[in-house]
Amino acid sequence: MNNATEQNYKKITYAIEALLADNFDYLITVLDGLEALVANNNNSLTELEKIDLSLNILFSELIHRDFSKSYLYRLLYGIFVNTLVQGNNFVTHFASFRTRILSAAIRYEVIFRTDTTQKVYDSISAIQNATLRLADDINDIRLTGSRGAELSNFNVTATNRKFIRCVVSASDYLAALKKARSVLSEYLDVINLGLADEFLHIHQRALVVDTRSPGSADFQHNVNILDGSYRVEKDHYLEFTRKLPTILNSGDVQGETKEKIKSAIRYLRLGNQSTEVEHKFINYWIGLEYLFSNYESQNTINRIKEHFINAHLLAYLKRNTYSFKNDFGKISSANQALAPSFSAGDYSCLSEKTFFTDAGQHLLSTHPLIAYRALKLHKWFFPVGGGTANASDYLKKHKANLETHFTRIYRLRNEIIHDAATNTNNEHIVSNLRYYLTFILNELIDFFSRNSGKLISIEDYFVQNEIEIGNIEHSGYPLDQLLNVDCSIDFISG
Repeated sequence: MNNATEQNYKKITYAIEALLADNFDYLITVLDGLEALVANNNNSLTELEKIDLSLNILFSELIHRDFSKSYLYRLLYGIFVNTLVQGNNFVTHFASFRTRILSAAIRYEVIFRTDTTQKVYDSISAIQNATLRLADDINDIRLTGSRGAELSNFNVTATNRKFIRCVVSASDYLAALKKARSVLSEYLDVINLGLADEFLHIHQRALVVDTRSPGSADFQHNVNILDGSYRVEKDHYLEFTRKLPTILNSGDVQGETKEKIKSAIRYLRLGNQSTEVEHKFINYWIGLEYLFSNYESQNTINRIKEHFINAHLLAYLKRNTYSFKNDFGKISSANQALAPSFSAGDYSCLSEKTFFTDAGQHLLSTHPLIAYRALKLHKWFFPVGGGTANASDYLKKHKANLETHFTRIYRLRNEIIHDAATNTNNEHIVSNLRYYLTFILNELIDFFSRNSGKLISIEDYFVQNEIEIGNIEHSGYPLDQLLNVDCSIDFISG
């Protein structure tokens, strides 16, 4: 695999296909392994890391099998949080989870409400497809409570209004909505070729019906939902609205730099407002690419790999450790007291080995996720046998992951732009790209707001980061130095 070439590419592809065919029971094997690890009840870091890895493998496989992330989150929360109360048996709940994810695909009917012209309806009817049909109403659907009230508003007949009913098989109701949207989009793409001037409006909500129990049908937003959201505290938002106009009106910030920041903010907004995943990707990419473009040097993707990664490496440890400390501060004061070096008023405990040791050892039974995070950070930062606390391996691994991921993102960019790819099924990559654009905008705005009064540009930011990360690397990535990096901790809205 490491020596893949055009000549042996077909051999590698065949070998991968053969490997996948031989592992037809892969998901069951992963579940069996995970269940055995949990049953061992071994709280050592080595065993907890195996559980962590198994969970990553499991959910990667489930997403590959077209489960939606949002559904998996709700499923896990429902089985292992809401109902797994004291006195209930974990094994029973795990069996329920296992049964659900191994069950066969479910038949769903997804109903869209459309308002358009008779020409468009005639064109849809002319394209024969057993999975899609038009209806004047959906009076056969019966719902109660708030869903019933929304159904009454949704099922209102009108001139030139139709309900498009699409039947699909999917792993869950959100995956069904995505699949039905794809079917409908393909129809509308064809119709648009000849009827581009015809009015067409699709309601923002769609009704998803599990055909096994129609009475449990529910409405969903008819949009592509990306991972992640950034809550903005009012004080931080006010600070942002103060900083940005100051930067854009400053005579000390180069004009091209101002245009790049304005453009990036605009394309972040356009990406957020876009409906199709590919449109979101293109807008986020344009915003990011323009920030890093320089027509006098190497190509933009190499500049992104160099300068974005430098910026993210500088902030990565501080953001993650601050987040951990803030989560630790939300547990009870009695549990906080188990780590005596913790102080709610400052972040000095993050450089203390004992803080991570105490949190990892004493909270496993009450707050296992916080304890596991503490044990992992302790392993990353504090060398066995002593020595200076550092994050060398921690940041080197993160750098390698970022380089690989930007290569993946650039490949998708080429598929969309050069090969006109559709249905790329890459909401996860688009979510990452949105985060990257939001992150670098935060850092740039923070940097320029601290300008000391000389004429500066975005290149000054890149050079400063290059020097700073170079010095940190030369010093062996000391923990104290990384915790004191001057970077933006809060996010503007993404």
